[in-house]
Formats: sequence, structure tokens, C-alpha cells
Amino acid sequence: MTRKLTKDIILEGANRRETLYIREYDAEVTIRPLTDGELSKIFSSIGSVPVKEDGTPDFSKIDISKNFEILRKAALEGLVEPKLTLQDLETMKFGVPEYIGMKVFELSGVVRSEEEAKKKVRH
Repeated sequence: MTRKLTKDIILEGANRRETLYIREYDAEVTIRPLTDGELSKIFSSIGSVPVKEDGTPDFSKIDISKNFEILRKAALEGLVEPKLTLQDLETMKFGVPEYIGMKVFELSGVVRSEEEAKKKVRH
């Protein structure tokens, strides 16, 4: 039996927290999924975003500088602890803000995780 969607269920999504290990710093950060409004704001900031057949964004068809920009914005919004500014993110080791942003997108359901992608290939 399917449960009835309630306001509490809707709001619990953005309250989810996940710990993410950052190898480059040998440390952990806490991230959260983005809301639909936050995702819309991020994607609209770069203009038209190509999508795959399954409706998820096709990052491979986005200009590399725009790709980095939206990943940094996702990291900025989804990073709970430590809370950083965009300038802070830009001073991090190469690739770290983008890695955090991709994990935030995965947690938000925007892209498939590596594990999900591997499962789909096996089937």
C-alpha cells in the first residue's frame, strides 16, 4: 500500500544529512540534498541545460566552465559543515568543490551515483 504524501515527508528530504570523506584533505564534510527551488536557481543561472532521455541533466554537453560553475554552486548550497563562501570554495584544492557538488547532486537525485550507474550497466 502506498503511503499518503504529507508535508513532513516532503520537508524531510532537505533535512537529510550525509557525511562525505574528502581524500585530498583526509577529512569529512557534511552535505545535504538541494530543494527543487535551489536546483532550479542553479540551473537557470547558466541558461539552457541539455537533458538525457531519462530527464537528468547531461553534464557532458555543458561547456566545461559552466559545468564547474554549477558544481561549485551545488557545493556552496549543499555543504552544511563547514559552511563556506564561494571564495572559500575557490581556494580549495583542485577538483574538491566539484566533487562535493557532484555528491550533492547525487544526494538530490539529479544524477545517478557511480554505484547506480554500474548496476544499470550490469543489467
